[in-house]
Amino acid sequence: MHWLDRALYLALPRQPFFAGGWGDRRVLEERRIERLRGLPPDPVEVRWEREERRSGARVRIGWFDSPEQLLPAEGRRARVQLLLPETGKPRAVCVHLAASGDQGFGPRARFAGPLLRRGLAALILENAYYGERRPTGQPGAAVRTVSDLVVMGSATVREARALLAWLRGQGHPRVGVAGYSMGGQMAAVVAASLPFPLAVAAMAPSNSPATVFTEGLLSTHPRWDALTRPGERPEKARAALRERFLPFAVTALPPPAEPRAAVVVGNRGDGVVAPADMQRIAEHWGCEMRWLDTGHVGAVLWHQEALRAAVADAFDRLPDGD
Repeated sequence: MHWLDRALYLALPRQPFFAGGWGDRRVLEERRIERLRGLPPDPVEVRWEREERRSGARVRIGWFDSPEQLLPAEGRRARVQLLLPETGKPRAVCVHLAASGDQGFGPRARFAGPLLRRGLAALILENAYYGERRPTGQPGAAVRTVSDLVVMGSATVREARALLAWLRGQGHPRVGVAGYSMGGQMAAVVAASLPFPLAVAAMAPSNSPATVFTEGLLSTHPRWDALTRPGERPEKARAALRERFLPFAVTALPPPAEPRAAVVVGNRGDGVVAPADMQRIAEHWGCEMRWLDTGHVGAVLWHQEALRAAVADAFDRLPDGD
């Protein structure tokens, strides 16, 4: 484990994940990731509110109605930003998904901005339960219940699938998806669930949330007391949470339609996401695995260009669209 991961996660206040307990257990029982591949993307229509000019880019700000009906009222309007080159049409568009705690658009806009010079536009989705989509009663980025996390994941996947299909309908045949950490796992699920070829850069992805919340540095953050019955030991709640989350695995789906256009980036010293999870996805897909000699935090601080290169290279390998 990289020293920076350990130092930062021990120093930061613990986020009270699942302080409200399990939530709606029917959601946990009914949602199954393996069914996604056979489902068509939900139809959506993005409504643009305004366009701005920022540092050599055109930025469109808009929203659409989320297809996820289980979202609380505050989260049903999905907010997006589209970063376009100042002139001309981009050669491709990448949907960028949020890491855990990545509220708003700023960090991903800064990451995606330099890729405009390579002709890669960015469509940035604000996660449900984050930012302006955060429900009343959730004080920060830590969701209140286990079922909230499942609904958040479902919304992210359904919205990203819908946006990719919408982009193709708008005349952008070359599309893809990218994300880091939680966003990496969501990007991997999205890519594996769609029947058409697309680029994917899954950076520091977990195979499922099970290992993140029960093994890594985040395993101290859930409110284990809120997930136990009177008289139960926390170990029982930990085992139950692991069992609930294991089916939500990237490897429960077949590989993406175009594995050559997929890149998995892993951190050898990652203390948040198990490096074995990252390797497992790449082996299941039969795609390129790239390793960074750093931890979960260090990759974001010191290896932004390597992460951007993974996104650009994935798109370079994508066949011409129809």
